[in-house]
Amino acid sequence: MNSSPAAPTQFAPPEATGRSADPSPVPAPDLRVESHLLLTEAAVRRAWLAVKQAKGGAGVDGVTLACFAANLDGELAALRTEMLAGSYQPRPLRRVLVPKAGSGLRGLTIWTLRDRVAQRVVYDLIAPAFDAYFLPCSYGFRAGLGVDDAVQALVRHRDANLRWVVDADIRNCFDAIDRRRVARLVGKRVPNRLLMRYIRAWLDARVLTGMDGRVGRAGAAQGGVLSPLFANVYLHEMDRQLTEQGLALVRYADDFVICCRRKAQAQTAQQAAARSLARLGLELHPYKTGLRHFDQGFAWLGYFFIRNEFYRLAGGTNTP
Repeated sequence: MNSSPAAPTQFAPPEATGRSADPSPVPAPDLRVESHLLLTEAAVRRAWLAVKQAKGGAGVDGVTLACFAANLDGELAALRTEMLAGSYQPRPLRRVLVPKAGSGLRGLTIWTLRDRVAQRVVYDLIAPAFDAYFLPCSYGFRAGLGVDDAVQALVRHRDANLRWVVDADIRNCFDAIDRRRVARLVGKRVPNRLLMRYIRAWLDARVLTGMDGRVGRAGAAQGGVLSPLFANVYLHEMDRQLTEQGLALVRYADDFVICCRRKAQAQTAQQAAARSLARLGLELHPYKTGLRHFDQGFAWLGYFFIRNEFYRLAGGTNTP
């Protein structure tokens, strides 16, 4: 029996693990100040260190971490100059398919290193402003929170005798997020034209989708530094609607559960979640979403919950 679950490693970005991090909030910078006060040399270098720690391969330009680091000062200076001048443009992306935990494939966009650094600069600037208004039911890719916290929240609902669970899967969540709508939502809390120009450019970045050379758009597709933040901003609308109905929601990125006292209440909660997602242009996966009960057991976030116990699944890491 687990009372303090081990911490599965999360995919970057941002760099996170299931372990609860330092809960101290990061103060949000004033995004209305002049750009040179935001896009500082120190900010660009911090972003590079975060990208380096996250590792990852080369994008379409073939530039690896080692190549970028070989001329680090020049690369960072050139990137900062472009960003300050407003001339920065993201390069096209590669898209690959990687296995999902369990079964199936998921698309992953591969950005160039310079684009990942640029995104991380902007992420570090805007994330604190959003974290302050996200609801307590949201645990994924937030400062000081992780899988452990989501698991413990679920256990608290179980111990409150909310033992019927809506185990929900959003069909192709990241790919289905409306890039124009998420840009509007982000823009409400980012009062900076230059940063918003780059955010829209990343959402609209060209993606080579296959051997035929067809071009798609990046949107909030997984693989970008800002992708988890985009998903949290977008799904905050669902969080708000469901919690206003008094539902016991626990969400980790695009994985969420709703805990209820009775089966009929869980059925109603599932319908409410479906309606909320439909307003966002999203839908529940019909085969992967269903009602569970703690007495019967179910898996979530790399753990198996059965009666009053839960166990870490072998090789279980949460894959959003």
